[in-house]
Order: sequence, then C-alpha cells, then structure tokens
Amino acid sequence: MAAVSHALAVSRAPRAESRVRTGWRFGGVAGTASTRVRVCVARVSTPLVKTYTRCARVALRTNVGSAAEMMIGAPAARTATYTPTNTHTHRGDAQRLHAAADASGETAARAAPTVVVPVINKGKLQTRVVSALILSALGLFVTCSGGWVWAVWMAGASYLSAKEYFTMVPNMTSELPHPPPKWACDVSVAVCTSFALVAQACGAKTSAVVMTTLASFGLVAFLLTTKQDEPHFSQYTAALFGIVYCGALPAFWVKLRALTYSNQALRNIAAQASGSKFVEAWPQILGGPEAWTTGLIVTVITVSCIIASDVGAYAFGKTFGKTQMIKISPNKTVEGALGGLLCTTLTAFMLRQLFGWHAGVIQTLVLGALVFFASVAGDLMESVMKRNAGMKDSGDIIPGHGGFLDRFDSYMFTGISVYFYIVTVMPYWFVGMVL
Repeated sequence: MAAVSHALAVSRAPRAESRVRTGWRFGGVAGTASTRVRVCVARVSTPLVKTYTRCARVALRTNVGSAAEMMIGAPAARTATYTPTNTHTHRGDAQRLHAAADASGETAARAAPTVVVPVINKGKLQTRVVSALILSALGLFVTCSGGWVWAVWMAGASYLSAKEYFTMVPNMTSELPHPPPKWACDVSVAVCTSFALVAQACGAKTSAVVMTTLASFGLVAFLLTTKQDEPHFSQYTAALFGIVYCGALPAFWVKLRALTYSNQALRNIAAQASGSKFVEAWPQILGGPEAWTTGLIVTVITVSCIIASDVGAYAFGKTFGKTQMIKISPNKTVEGALGGLLCTTLTAFMLRQLFGWHAGVIQTLVLGALVFFASVAGDLMESVMKRNAGMKDSGDIIPGHGGFLDRFDSYMFTGISVYFYIVTVMPYWFVGMVL
C-alpha cells in the first residue's frame, strides 16, 4: 500500500476502454477516454480492494489540486465515460463526489444531471431476481427436508462464510497488523465447516456445539503457537472470532430446525387442533401434517421474517428515508428500519395464523421484533468488517448480489437468538420438548 498525493496526469494516448479505480477507504478515481485523464483524490490505494461495476460520466478539469476542484456532470472537452467492467468503487465514493461538486461552487455542474449515482442496470436487476429465486427454492427444499440435508446445507453456508471472512481478515491492515497466516485461515475454514455436521451427528445438543468450539480453537491456537517463531495475539483473536462467527453461530440453525415435541407433549396438545387448513392439507408424500414440527414452523417463520426485514427496510427507506440511522452504513435510514420492523412483526403474525402455531400473539410479535434486531446486528457487523477491509462486497459468488456473506450476514445472529428465545422465554408453550 503506497501513499499518493493529490495529482493529475494527462496524456494524449487514445484509449477505447475506460475504467474506475478506487483507493482504500478514501476512494480514488482513474479513467481513460479519447484523451486519457487520470485524477487521484485518495491518500492511499491498494490493488487488494474488491469493487463493483458502476456507470457514470465525470467531467474533470486540468490542474486539479484537490477533490473540491472537481466538476461532476458538467460538459467539458475531456470527459471520461465509464463503462461497466469488472471494477468496483467504494461505497462512500458517490457521497464524496457529490460533496466535492457542491464545494466547488461550479454553476456548470448544475447544467447536467449528476450521474455519479450508479445507473439502474435492468440486466443486473434481472440477475439479482433470478439468483434470489433460485436460492429461495433451494432454501425452501432443504428447510422442509430437515435432518442431514439441512445440516449439509448449513455446513456449506459455514464454509462459504468462513472462506470470505478469512479472505477479508488479511486486508484489515490497520485493525489487524498481524493477521493469521494462510494455513491457519485454511484450518479455521475447515473446522467451521464441521460444526453443523457435528451438531447433527450428536443430536443437535448444545454441548456438542460448545465442545466443538473449544476443540477447534484449541487446535488452531496450538498450531499458531508451535508453527511460528513469533506468534501475535491478534492472530488468536481473529481466528477465534471467525470460528465462533462462521462455525458456532450457523450451527444453531441445525438446533433450531431440530426442535420437536416429545411424545408426552404431543399427547398434551392433542386436544388442541392447530386449526390450520394449510398444515392439515399438507400431502402425505411430504410427511403429512406431522412434518410441521416446532422446528420447521419456527425456522420458516424466522427465515421469512429476515426476508421481510430486508424487503421492508429497502422499500420504506427508498420511499420515506431521510434520517441516517448509523454512520458505518450510510444507506440505512431510521424510516427504513421502522418499515423493516413493521414488516417483520406482521410477517411473524400472519405465518402464526397460517401454521396454527400454539405460541401466543404477543410472543409471536416479540419473536418477529427479535428477528429484526438480530438480522440488523448481523448486517452491521459485516459492514464493519468490509469497511475495515476496504471492500464493497465480501465476494462475488452469487451473481448480482456479491458474496455469500453479504446475503447470509442477517442469518448469523438470528438462529441462536430465536433458539434461546423459544427454549427460555416461552418454555411453558413447549413443555416436554426435546432439547
């Protein structure tokens, strides 16, 4: 990573393509057009930054001395037209460029519409929709299947999450000056993958998750201590957090899905028909009404609430959003959060009615609110990690969405939160439950 000063380089070499490049955190801009124009407004830059495609027209004046002297959207002889490539920009670039245009006081910048904001790409939107539909169909299948199918699915989720997390860790140079070596990251990814499988093999017992956490960290810590001449404390903390975050937390989704009634509990509630035509009409080839155990009902409600939270927050934020909620995620608004909370609680209540769940109305609404706050916490946690790593997305494995962790972050804290809410806050609804 090398420091660069504010500079401008102009050359006459014609180029057919253009590109945008960003510096770590502060955001630099580089472009080529018929006359190549390059402006650096960042103090640092690094090739390790992963980015996303953006279309924009940016007019740049010669002799730019600072970001405040940049014109945006104004007609000029040297205009760089940025076309979609496999490049990316930092999330805060648009805000910085807008602020630069306002500070310049250039009236010409008002002559043309500001186009620093990414252009809506219908093709990309379609890709996002198709990817979401495919993931939803697969998720519904494995959720209803349960058992080892669900455990293998969660093991895959842990693997992808850990892979992306331990890819971000080496880029957090200021927070983690001594990240774990690559072999330690690989070992940590492997042990994270094992959590869901061990939990399923041990009957989804909490003790299995706890013992796996201790054994996994013990193994990684032993290797870090013995295979290095000078180990660093930050290596242990980064590895431990990754093991808990990407291994132990997803394993609680296996425990949540495995929740079921004992025979005595079934006899106790036999006289209380669910009253759900949906459950009673569930085909026998798919397990019949008995397939809708507590674990399946709660898992479906929780996942649906997470989706409702994301959709509601996005819709309300785009429509009514004015008040920024938190600085680490500038796009989140208070209005969007309230809309997400409303959609989440309504979704929990409607699914309770659909499934004929025996939990009370207030308990169900509290469950919906708990899912909302847990999903937001997971989203903000990943935002902090990406911000420290100087990355827009955690990866690019999901077309149109980015990394797997970008989509799964909302699920990290929800599984464990909902599990303990059910077995501790609502125990009398589940007397005789096998824990």
